[in-house]
Amino acid sequence: MRLGTLACFDWGRRALVWCSCYSLFGDMEIRGITKVDYDYIISVLDQWWGGPAGKRADPMFFYEFGDHALMAERDGQLIGFLFGVMVPAPSATGYVHLVGIHPDHRRRSVGKHLYEHFSERCRAAGMKRIKSIASAGHEGPVRFHQSMGFESNEVADYAGPGRSRVVFVKEL
Repeated sequence: MRLGTLACFDWGRRALVWCSCYSLFGDMEIRGITKVDYDYIISVLDQWWGGPAGKRADPMFFYEFGDHALMAERDGQLIGFLFGVMVPAPSATGYVHLVGIHPDHRRRSVGKHLYEHFSERCRAAGMKRIKSIASAGHEGPVRFHQSMGFESNEVADYAGPGRSRVVFVKEL
């Protein structure tokens, strides 16, 4: 259900932009990935992220881990995705590798709904926690994960010497 047009603050661009506004409930479908979805994501990911990011969407997230990938769709248009994996015991951790939201649909709870669906799937599979990481210095992911109840810690050398990461963990 569309509600009209309004000005929204886009944190990525740090600017006010005009956006169509819609109800947060009822008109977004969360579903599993298809090959067509994966091919589309690869074709738009650099544009969505404003720079090189396509290599992060490794084909293993379709071919090997596709059961854990989620797509958000509104009015027949792919507006977001989440690539994750579930690591069984002893870790029992659902790991969110990559999330992308179409620039015109950011700050409208698409990421929140994707994370909630992934968390539900993880609980059903016996996972005990959800984990994700982000490059240090990126405040957007920190604010998002903290708003979802994740604890965050910056870990020096997490991704190798001189490559610290912020590690997000949420117990299920």
